This record gives sequence, structure tokens and C-alpha cells, in this order.
Amino acid sequence: MPARSARRTAPLSDAEAEALRLQLLEIIPRLQRHHLLDLADTLHEAARERRWTEPRPFDARV
Repeated sequence: MPARSARRTAPLSDAEAEALRLQLLEIIPRLQRHHLLDLADTLHEAARERRWTEPRPFDARV
């Protein structure tokens, strides 16, 4: 399996995320355990990056 790229990419739009979700629903039944673990790691990392890049409301109380 090829190594994951370390470069950061722009977060997915909601439409892109939905399209990816539908594609994953088609292929997940054919994946093996190690594929599922790699996929889970990748999705976890992507969600973390998305949280970091979302604009946060300014809090003047800080």
C-alpha cells in the first residue's frame, strides 16, 4: 500500500464529503481489516485537520 502523503490539502467541501461518503459505502464491504484500519486513521486525521482549519468566532473574554 502506498504511503500517505504528508502534505496538507484543502478541506473537503460538504458536497465533496458527501460524494466521498457515498463512494465509501460502496467499497467498504470489500475491504479487509488492515484497509479499514488505514481508512479509519485517514478519516480521523482529516477530521482533526478540518477542525483546526475552521474559522472560530473571536472571543474577547480571553
